[in-house]
Amino acid sequence: MKVVASRMKLTEWISKSENIFTHSDLQFLVRQFFCDKDIFLKQKSIFLDAEKLKSLEAIKREYKRGVPLAYILGKEEFFGLEFNVNPSVLIPRQDTEVITEKAIEIIKNNNLSEMLDLCCGSANIAVSIKKFFKDKIKVWASDVSEKAISVSKSNIKLHKVKINLRKGNLFSAFRGKKFDIIVSNPPYVAKPEIKGSLEYEPRLALEAGDDGMYFIEKILGRAHLYLEEKGFLVIEAGFKHKKPINSILEKTGKYEIIEWIYDYGGNFRGIVLQSAKRIAHSAEDKKLPKES
Repeated sequence: MKVVASRMKLTEWISKSENIFTHSDLQFLVRQFFCDKDIFLKQKSIFLDAEKLKSLEAIKREYKRGVPLAYILGKEEFFGLEFNVNPSVLIPRQDTEVITEKAIEIIKNNNLSEMLDLCCGSANIAVSIKKFFKDKIKVWASDVSEKAISVSKSNIKLHKVKINLRKGNLFSAFRGKKFDIIVSNPPYVAKPEIKGSLEYEPRLALEAGDDGMYFIEKILGRAHLYLEEKGFLVIEAGFKHKKPINSILEKTGKYEIIEWIYDYGGNFRGIVLQSAKRIAHSAEDKKLPKES
């Protein structure tokens, strides 16, 4: 049986843990554990008692098993904000910050006033954008998962913002409604690629068929019906999805490609589209098809 020391310097524990955690996770853990963003400036003078050591070692064991740190702590940072998370929602990632930045740029440059965060999960995109623009924009958010909606509510309350939250399968909660911009980080992981730490995250928020395109294709097929004329659609996608997305767009003729989005590593991460000017709706468009 491993004996845990009764007292240890924080610097020593950090040194012994550097080969277990990623650098960013270790930094986040220590800041969260001590509720102090400046903890690393004080680490040399801090001693861990037996209780704190036991807690930190327990976190380390879970982490070594592969459990994402965000789920262990129940928190994650996104866009400079802290969000509540649990295994019912996807963990917010830095790649999605690129999508959020792009959406903010479009809203600002085009003076947009109403937005939908589709497949909102923890509502990290919706909350971040609402916090940025405050009362200048009306924000809606939706998810198919009741448990995800519960997490969204907790983050809306945490950040004291007003967001119109709805439960529904894709656009099913918004029949007849139109937005200036729709932003979405939908499930886009191919079924065979869900392994490792992804196995701890909700399949409902990840899995999108054998090629990861199931939900992206559905969104591209319907989003123009929920956009104002010349409205914008911003979708996050996987790095393999540029060609299949382009293929769909060439067939639909419903959008103009404004920009292909790349992440901080230079990988394809999403697309900005603008709904093409509508001269007349087709009979199919007028039906506003039900979600399936």
